[in-house]
Amino acid sequence: MNDPKPPKLENIVEVDETYVGGKMENMSRRRRKKWQERGIDNKVAVMGMVERDGKAKLKVIDDKTFKQVVRKNVSKDAIIMTDAHLGYIGLRDEFAGHEAVNHSIKEYKRGEAHTNSVEGFFSIFKRTIYGTYHSISPKHLHRYCSETAFRFNFRKITDADRFRFTISNVEGRLKYRELIKK
Repeated sequence: MNDPKPPKLENIVEVDETYVGGKMENMSRRRRKKWQERGIDNKVAVMGMVERDGKAKLKVIDDKTFKQVVRKNVSKDAIIMTDAHLGYIGLRDEFAGHEAVNHSIKEYKRGEAHTNSVEGFFSIFKRTIYGTYHSISPKHLHRYCSETAFRFNFRKITDADRFRFTISNVEGRLKYRELIKK
């Protein structure tokens, strides 16, 4: 469920990141030990981008930087709103503007600068995971991100129109072998 040719987000775009994955204390000892031996956290970074009064995108951040994901998904004419994360420094030079709020000093809104829309979108995403799927695999996280963004972007049209759009964009059958291969 995704738009085959998604346009870049425009106007005012809120950008933030979240981390998806289970809690270490809920894992079995064997599984927890495996993660600790690797020396990495079991969480996967997901970047959310929401156009104010518009569309949204969720992207899994694999080996890309925050700026690379923003460049690929947001128009250069957009004004970017973020938190004060260091990964966003320099966006002002590449886009029409960049405003940041600093949550560490309890600044959540300064004039038009805030990330409330994207944080609300993350709450929808996480409720979908915990309420519908209960747990998900990092291998298929991009599929859950696509579904959540699709539902958000097409929330204002009828079920029949949403169904027609989905069917018109089917590109063939996803076979089980393709789904499970690494």
